Amino acid sequence: MAALTIGMTSFILIFLYILDEKSYDRQNVNARNIYRIVSVYDFQGVGERSSSCPFPLGPTLKMEYPDLIKNMVRFYNNWSTPYFVQYGEKSFNENRLFFVDSTVFDVFTIPFIRGNPKTSLAEPGTVVITQSTAKRYFGDEDPLGKSLRIQEYFSVTVTGIIEDPSSQSHFTYDFLVSMSTIREINKGAEPKTWVWNPYWTYVLLNDNVKPEILDAKFDGFIKKYFYDAEKEHITLYLQPLLDIHLKSDLDYEIEQNGNITYIRILTIIAVFILVIACINFINLSTAMAGRRAMEIGMKKVFGSYPKQMIVQFISETVVICVISLLISLALVEIILPFFNFFTDKNITSNYFYDIRKIIILVTLAIITGLVSGLYPAFYLSQFAPVRILRGDLTRGFEGILARKILVVIQFVISIGLIIGTLIAYQQIRYISNADLGFRNRNIIYIPVGLNPIVRHYDAVKGELLKSPDILYVTASDYIIGTQYNRHEFRPEGYPEDQWQYYPTLVIRGDFVKTFDIQIVAGRDYDKNSLTDPEKSILINESMVKYLGWKSNSDAIGKRFKSFNGDEKVIGVFKDFHAGSLHYPISPLVLNLKEDDWEINYYTRYLVVRYAPGKLREVLPYIKGVWDEFEPDRPFEYKVLDNELKKLYKEEYVLAKLSLILTILVILIAMMGLFGLASFEVFQRTKELGMRRVLGANLIDISVLLMRKFHKLILISILIAWPLTYLMLRYWLNHFAYHTSLNVWGFILSGLISFLITLVVILFKAISATYKIPVKQLRSE
Repeated sequence: MAALTIGMTSFILIFLYILDEKSYDRQNVNARNIYRIVSVYDFQGVGERSSSCPFPLGPTLKMEYPDLIKNMVRFYNNWSTPYFVQYGEKSFNENRLFFVDSTVFDVFTIPFIRGNPKTSLAEPGTVVITQSTAKRYFGDEDPLGKSLRIQEYFSVTVTGIIEDPSSQSHFTYDFLVSMSTIREINKGAEPKTWVWNPYWTYVLLNDNVKPEILDAKFDGFIKKYFYDAEKEHITLYLQPLLDIHLKSDLDYEIEQNGNITYIRILTIIAVFILVIACINFINLSTAMAGRRAMEIGMKKVFGSYPKQMIVQFISETVVICVISLLISLALVEIILPFFNFFTDKNITSNYFYDIRKIIILVTLAIITGLVSGLYPAFYLSQFAPVRILRGDLTRGFEGILARKILVVIQFVISIGLIIGTLIAYQQIRYISNADLGFRNRNIIYIPVGLNPIVRHYDAVKGELLKSPDILYVTASDYIIGTQYNRHEFRPEGYPEDQWQYYPTLVIRGDFVKTFDIQIVAGRDYDKNSLTDPEKSILINESMVKYLGWKSNSDAIGKRFKSFNGDEKVIGVFKDFHAGSLHYPISPLVLNLKEDDWEINYYTRYLVVRYAPGKLREVLPYIKGVWDEFEPDRPFEYKVLDNELKKLYKEEYVLAKLSLILTILVILIAMMGLFGLASFEVFQRTKELGMRRVLGANLIDISVLLMRKFHKLILISILIAWPLTYLMLRYWLNHFAYHTSLNVWGFILSGLISFLITLVVILFKAISATYKIPVKQLRSE
């Protein structure tokens, strides 16, 4: 029962984790009719798969297809730029502030605590805030009608209080500011461009409208509204809301999503654990058959039929499984806080409030009981009473193919999980230690987007560099290695009307030095040059190959037209991973902006590289410089290495869960082996007794018992290795860069299996060596 309890506990925990992952966005009443508009820009293999769209797209779609679209809503937060919000003496940098259309409450289900969802965002300068945000800013005051100052140059009035968003949403929020406020900020104008696309756009389709109908109209829509230079390169499609969390890995996702592949892997592991627990139970039941032989024999003598005994044995097993389930539920309650800590989840064990979960768990116990009890029931009920009563039972247990098959299945699963866990950790280590092509240690990013401190960039940089522990200071629009934007360029040789959209990091001086990026041809930007921002550009080696230029040196001097500059390539830098290792390296531009507005706008992060081991010393110094220029704004920072690790959060969780589950599987398998060894000893009691009397020692007994299992382990290895190889190769193919499937992981799994078997057999052999002769001699 212990193995069943462990198996069920593991299964329930994984079951809760999977349910949590698959429950995202289902709290929305209209979830099945809500779709996000996705825009794909493909310019000869380079472009973006964007989760966001241009500003006019949503309203124009609604206007064009009122018979298909019931409503639409857009979300905008300047690509996750923190907003500075003040109320009286309280002020915070807010990362979850969105501008939204007033229709947001018609599309998404957002429960109101106070205010009117029909009117709360109808006017410019209005905001709806969450319950916890209201508490944070206003305490016990009534928030309605109060004014919040944002970015020190515009105010919004609180018109509604809403419940905190569910953690099971593909994005969360604290502030919802009316979209019409943007018009006021821009002095009456709204963005009209069909190129700039930072607006996440959702549509609610009319009842009974299939998404394929709207999808089919997008080609005509693009031809009607998008610019001529883009029409041939853009695709729009609808993405179901319920698919976003687990099936979406687009550019500019609002928050990092989960991964359906990992959910499938965990589902398989959960089933495997339960299967091993069932096999274990079967093995132990057959091993203990001898203890029930007399009971079975007597019942048969007094007229019991095999069917009655089958029902009895299965009923007993089901009862045991139900008891195991109850114990498992208690264990889950105890383990869940630790499980949440490991998986960064907030899962609650609210089974008793959800009839579906209760039905699933009870069904699980019954099925497990049936599966576990069926074979032992048939096996035990077939005992011949005459043989039982004359003590000739053991010969009937020999040569049972089914038992050997179960043992092989158990070993195949165990070996596969051991290999999987080893490779998962090998991949994590590969990711952690991979050469990204740039320095990622001892670097911090300080968010300064929309912050007045940007206007004092040169002075701030000068003050920071006065510290002997600060080596370099630069700035960029995105965090290197995590994300980048795409900007319009027209390389030499392209027609005047054919703009290309290339991955770009907008940087400031000393960027290349800060990250130790290698220049392989030409030169770096000269920070003292007045013409470099407008006249010069840096590209990577992949761009040289993409454009078909002969060599890196050949690229020097080639022309690149940008919106505000006519630039030439002054340097080619060695390829580095500007994004995650899930994707291959693509063409990339490191670009300086030309005019003051653009320079300030794209300076979203101040980047500081400090001397190794000096983080504690430099942080107070940087904070002091920050307070000197911006005393009212909170100082925040991000450690680059930590930001890079966040890209692989799902992989870390999978590796940790795999390790824990593999340990449990091995534990259950050891219990099963112990049962089999007990069965083997029971079967050969007379033989072992005679061997002991004739002088057999511990090693002799161990070798004798081990001989029974080593063939089964070898067969298991031959089955497990190719199956596991195929599954792991499928998983690793999700990474553009991954570790190799080396033979050592496979060999090690075999050795571990042999070692585990040896330990269990040795333990049983010790028991047999010192107890059996005495018992045997007494019985003889």
